[in-house]
Amino acid sequence: MNAALALSPIDDFLSRLQGVRKHGEACRANCPNGHSSRGTLSIAAGHDGRVLLHCFAGCEPADIVAAVGMRLADLYPERVTRMTPEERRVARIRAKEANWAAALGVLATEATVTEVACEMIGRGEALSPADIERVHLASQRIHDARMVLA
Repeated sequence: MNAALALSPIDDFLSRLQGVRKHGEACRANCPNGHSSRGTLSIAAGHDGRVLLHCFAGCEPADIVAAVGMRLADLYPERVTRMTPEERRVARIRAKEANWAAALGVLATEATVTEVACEMIGRGEALSPADIERVHLASQRIHDARMVLA
């Protein structure tokens, strides 16, 4: 393939996913590892062009990229020059900010799930086993997001 026509690492990765949607400066998608949770994969471009990803269902990055036929090295653009210490510092800050943005998005969604469950309980409605399982999942995702923000 002509180098000028090659996809950037993030465009290549996103083209292999399902359920991709814009989420602020990042994207959300269905994790390709086959678990039933949807939209758990957060994907963003780092300042240096690398792909930043986090699965809120707990999948490891190496497993995620392998599931779409890629390697971890494919998430990085070809390095033309070495990064200066300042560029590394800025890249670390931007990676943290992308993770924080993804975690805040998860918190918003899962807070809504718990609010709906509380409203149901407040009205005296019983939660179904599936509802209870979803509230447990929300609790775990809130915990995971908290760990990212800590």
